[in-house]
Amino acid sequence: MDTAALAASLDTESGFAAVMRGMFSEGKAKQAHAIWISAQRKGVYETVELRFATHDGTGYAVMAFSDSGPIDPSTRETLAAQADRFPLGTLRYESWMYSSLEPHGWHPHTWDPNTHTIDAIADPFPGIHVFTAVTRPKGPDRPLVAYCVVDGRDYLYPIPGDRVS
Repeated sequence: MDTAALAASLDTESGFAAVMRGMFSEGKAKQAHAIWISAQRKGVYETVELRFATHDGTGYAVMAFSDSGPIDPSTRETLAAQADRFPLGTLRYESWMYSSLEPHGWHPHTWDPNTHTIDAIADPFPGIHVFTAVTRPKGPDRPLVAYCVVDGRDYLYPIPGDRVS
């Protein structure tokens, strides 16, 4: 599905329900939709994998996307090299299993997005966003991300590949 069509489908609760997994997806879709429709900027973007690691049967991915066009290969290589320098413990600590459209940088152990060192590698690159996610052990499988800005705060939801037609 093209990203513009998918973004348009998210203007309805059923659009979010179609791309979400797990228990209570109907309630999460309702909450995500409320955030999405109040956004000042929003879109669906292709992601690129910067790093992938596994530990005890769980996958951890560092992903990036740009809200201003494709990420050029040089920038992608620079970001991937920076993502590789973090110890696995940091990657595991900063990763999150997204179940809905959630604030970027939110973590159950801290509400301070400044403590997310991996996400910060994107800071020198305008329009590029880096996030960490818990995934399946075989690979990241989050080819797209729903991203929006509400009152200056970034929200995202990495869309599972099996939910994209």
